[in-house]
Amino acid sequence: MLEVLHSLANQSTPLHHGVIFLFNGAEENVLQASHGFITQHHWAKQVRAFINLEAAGVGGKEVVFQTGPENPWLVQAYVRAAKHPFASVVGQEVFQSGIIPSDTDFRIYRDFGNIPGIDLAFIENGFIYHTKYDTADRILTDSIQRAGDNILAVLRYLVMSEKLADSSEYRHGNMVFFDLLGVYVVAYPARVGTILNYMIATATFLYLAKKASLPGNGDLACATGVAILSWFITLLAVLIVALIVTLLGRSMFWYNHFYASICLYGAAATGKMILVHTLAKNLYFGVSALGDLYFDVSLLLWCCGLVWLTQQGLCSAYVPMLMVVFPLATRLLLAKEFKHRGKHSSAT
Repeated sequence: MLEVLHSLANQSTPLHHGVIFLFNGAEENVLQASHGFITQHHWAKQVRAFINLEAAGVGGKEVVFQTGPENPWLVQAYVRAAKHPFASVVGQEVFQSGIIPSDTDFRIYRDFGNIPGIDLAFIENGFIYHTKYDTADRILTDSIQRAGDNILAVLRYLVMSEKLADSSEYRHGNMVFFDLLGVYVVAYPARVGTILNYMIATATFLYLAKKASLPGNGDLACATGVAILSWFITLLAVLIVALIVTLLGRSMFWYNHFYASICLYGAAATGKMILVHTLAKNLYFGVSALGDLYFDVSLLLWCCGLVWLTQQGLCSAYVPMLMVVFPLATRLLLAKEFKHRGKHSSAT
């Protein structure tokens, strides 16, 4: 914040809007400091938007995990200005669901000040956060530099924006947003996402229905049952391994031996998954076209998740949407290509 303040104070271009830098403590004790500012300070009524800097770890990429509420122009500001974007609406919906037992000043500004904003946080190495190992030498300068580049760029964009003068005029629903490998952020209105999701789900169900109607393709329901059964058995196997590790007094060993935990739990999960599918193949399905069948099972399950999340009004439905649209499009394009080549070979 000091570096951003220094940079803004020394730039030659005049700002269209003022900037308040709020350095506050008393956060862990029911967010008292932010509440005191937004309810009692005479500057509070002048604030039109905010960027809240948080930490749930000591490094890595700072992630945008909350925006709004219902102010898509803030997401668009981040999309256009951030030099190293890292954002996902999944984090926003998971955090706001209450599953994670945590809170930030974002809620105070939103609920008591009715102010829209952006919530940023470091999340890497969260297991040492608020412990005796949370020391200054563990803070990575690269992480601070990256965050500074993003925050300064977004802040410069906002203070020159005409939308900041009266942000209430641009409040019109939620946004679906996610970054692509930290290079670019995809963002579009939630209502557009709903239409897109239902169109893709309809196309997928029509594709699966057409395939199921063909002779010899009646095993989709059984294969789906096998896939779901394999998930439950795999989960049970992992829980049994975790129980054994706990009884041996080694329940937290994976903090120091991360790859050992992957080998231990990953081997148990992979082994059970292979066992269930091997038994199903040998006892019921046989070998023919098994890969093609489970491709359709994957499409069906992801599509069901897509429909359910969309019906719940969750922007996170973009995740199963991506898991459906690209495999389905690839399959249809390949089928068309092979069909074209087949006709060409017959004519030759």
